[in-house]
Amino acid sequence: MRKQITVFAVATTLACSSALAAEFKCQDDVQQKQYSSEEQKLVDAFWNESLIYLDEYLKVLQTPSGQCLDSAEATIQTYQSATGKQQSRCIMRYRDIELLAKHLKAVVAEPEKAKACFDPQKDYPAFALYTPGASVQKLSATAQWLNRPLLTDYYAKMGGAIGTAGMELNENFVAVAARTDTRPHWKRDISINGLPTLWSSVGWIPFYAENPAAGSDRFRGGYLYAELMGPWGNLRIKEIDGEKVGAEIGMTVQLFNTSYPFHYHHPQEIYMTLTKPQCIDQNKYMVMHWDSDQFTQERKEKGWQVAVDGSQGKWKKWFANQDPDKEWLTYFERNAIHAFYAIDGCNQTIENSGLVTVWARSTAQDNEQSTRLCRPAVGKNGPKGMMPGDKAVCDLHDWKP
Repeated sequence: MRKQITVFAVATTLACSSALAAEFKCQDDVQQKQYSSEEQKLVDAFWNESLIYLDEYLKVLQTPSGQCLDSAEATIQTYQSATGKQQSRCIMRYRDIELLAKHLKAVVAEPEKAKACFDPQKDYPAFALYTPGASVQKLSATAQWLNRPLLTDYYAKMGGAIGTAGMELNENFVAVAARTDTRPHWKRDISINGLPTLWSSVGWIPFYAENPAAGSDRFRGGYLYAELMGPWGNLRIKEIDGEKVGAEIGMTVQLFNTSYPFHYHHPQEIYMTLTKPQCIDQNKYMVMHWDSDQFTQERKEKGWQVAVDGSQGKWKKWFANQDPDKEWLTYFERNAIHAFYAIDGCNQTIENSGLVTVWARSTAQDNEQSTRLCRPAVGKNGPKGMMPGDKAVCDLHDWKP
């Protein structure tokens, strides 16, 4: 018996050693930097909270929910004609999510190897990264050390309606980002309440501020995203054991009384809602496959032209209400057409509104990565931008299988 136990112990040790033998290849732009002991403590604090975030993300994907026994259940269409209802699927059944989970497991299992690919992005040269405002910067010593430019300064200089919306969101960023409830699905609080160093130190991007095709001025000033892991984030891993790492994981914040118009892209995408709504219809979203019979498709060279007509109230059956408990997880397949509508609701003020999500893509190194906005079917965007009930055209590109 003792010999059997010894053999089992050795076999178990070898199995564990094998599991911990992954080889990491960082993105080419990750450079090893020398920090003082005090600076290294600040970097370590950022890394430690990042690791918690990624570990919890992995656990949430794999924890059974809904009708799934070995996976979280995700909405993949908010409306399908055949049933008049939503369509869902166990998210771990997708091959890209299996690979994303596999790579996250390697990161969690071998954090020191993964850490070699971690960059706090201080003075990052590729593009500008921001901290929302001084109140956010004060949340952690790491954020103060990084000393990123403030979005409140950025939007103050921009002025106009875009600048006004940007100031509203970023001056109140802590209040908006803190109105979350992670208890239904997360073992630990991964919001700004639980991981303040992460949320204040990650680089935020005013994604649509300077894009005139991106809808209303209020939306252009009222939308931010940050990338923690991925080709342009803090943790930039190119390959693990020779496999491309497609995981791109971060967070988004959208100001209330805004409409993120219909859009699409090649990479598959995941959203997990964190915001606790003031009332049930405060934040809405839709996702439907591009070839849904609710739309009209016409084949074009190297792609499809998809006409989306939500007029006469038709859009209302397409959209679902988001919340951090029941309608909390959605998966967008390639070129799925989706939108976020944070307008309908009750007693909305900056203190009780907004939409905060954990955002991710799973194939960040293949095909075209650009987010593509659908365009108005007639004319240009009006003052309110493109609304869910407006007619839109989406010019889809083929992707390489």
